[in-house]
Amino acid sequence: MQAGTVLDGRYRLIEPIGTGGFGQVWKAHDPKIDRLVAVKVLTGDGSTDNDRQVARFAREAAVAGGLSHPHIVTVHDFGSSLHEGRQYAYLVMQLLLGDPLSTVLEAGRLPLPDVVRTAGCIADALGTAHEAGLVHRDIKPSNIIVRPNGTATVVDFGITKSSAERHDITTSGVIIGTPAYMAPECFDGTFDHRSDLYSLGCVLYEMLTGQRPFTGTSWQLINQHLNEQPAPLLKRRLSTPRELADLVTQLLAKNPSDRPTDAFQVMLALREIDRRYYDEDSPSRGPDRYVRSAVSRQIAAFGAVKGLRLTDLNPCTACTSRPGAHGVEGCESCHGTGEVFKETTHRIRFPPGVRAGQRLRLKGLGWPGRNGGEAGDLFVVVRIEGEARSA
Repeated sequence: MQAGTVLDGRYRLIEPIGTGGFGQVWKAHDPKIDRLVAVKVLTGDGSTDNDRQVARFAREAAVAGGLSHPHIVTVHDFGSSLHEGRQYAYLVMQLLLGDPLSTVLEAGRLPLPDVVRTAGCIADALGTAHEAGLVHRDIKPSNIIVRPNGTATVVDFGITKSSAERHDITTSGVIIGTPAYMAPECFDGTFDHRSDLYSLGCVLYEMLTGQRPFTGTSWQLINQHLNEQPAPLLKRRLSTPRELADLVTQLLAKNPSDRPTDAFQVMLALREIDRRYYDEDSPSRGPDRYVRSAVSRQIAAFGAVKGLRLTDLNPCTACTSRPGAHGVEGCESCHGTGEVFKETTHRIRFPPGVRAGQRLRLKGLGWPGRNGGEAGDLFVVVRIEGEARSA
């Protein structure tokens, strides 16, 4: 193929914008509706393997074409064209401005806000695909396009598979996917939506540290995914928020049942981390929090003021004086978050007649807001000493 080639009498190739084992991706022009598109052209030799690649193309057209989401590439058309005596399969997609995440990572790890927001886009896209009963199975940096506006788009649904399918389009025993980002169960030929979450964990780890969680040959990678733990994330990037490090650990759990239940849960967790640590533009209310407090039968009957010990989030005195402000990377007190946990005692009035399991709402004693936003509320769940716990 060369610039100026017209596929199927319609798509005029302008310039190559990507390559892979399947062939090339071209920037092209569609005169029928006068728009620029991306055309993925499969270059094959007519072999059985080429037939499987064509089947992958058809699958990608069917799968991605059936998903409508701002973080999933839009597929417009699929077909084949005869050029210089050879048949070429092609896939026409939305032309995405931006760079593959793999290219972005060549410069090293990403700023923490970019990590959280990019991962949030991926989780949002995966949630939509999983809700449709589809597993991507090849989440990796080269299949994520980082857009100029800071959002990210998931591409290449060529090996996506429905959980209802009983067959595959590759030779039995051939690994499907990219070993550096594959969940342990995939090497046994089993997978579900949580396998994509493991891959997302691998990508998150790489965005945070600039390094993949595991490296080596394909067989070394398989052993590492199955039996080893990656280097502790906080040792490689001290300023990573504890909640984000914990989320990556959950995503990289060897047992699928130990990972988050779905991609939307991951997306919400990332949004909360973004809101809590990196939302600098507008005031936001702090989250509520829940604690349990045991009271005696006498206090439950007649009421009283009782001291309640809480762990509060306060500005780090070592590097900042404002709640919600960014700290200094490398600070030993707050690890760059700008906030530290501190135990304090609050005097709480328990009203007479309080019941086991009752929730007392105390306004403004939740986690602090950001940028001048009000604090959340504290909900004290009462337990009466000597009685069974109640929800």
